[in-house]
Amino acid sequence: MSNVVHLDVRPVEPKDRFECIMGTYSTIPEGGTLELTVDHDPKCMYYTLQAEHGEGSFKFEYIEDGPEVWRVHVRRIGAGQPSPAA
Repeated sequence: MSNVVHLDVRPVEPKDRFECIMGTYSTIPEGGTLELTVDHDPKCMYYTLQAEHGEGSFKFEYIEDGPEVWRVHVRRIGAGQPSPAA
């Protein structure tokens, strides 16, 4: 997969993780993907993106689903493009 930014926030202080994740996501270009690695289910990111940008603006796909490590691909989709099911 080209144009993938890898972000592992496990070593980041918990209080700083959300800002780090959302800040990194905001730098991803249209069509790009953030591969996020965390130590808990990142569903809060899904709901934040849905509320702030709309469900059709991204695709959220679990690559690894716990119980100790979660990895997700979050792909930015341009306006007007349909979002594949999350």
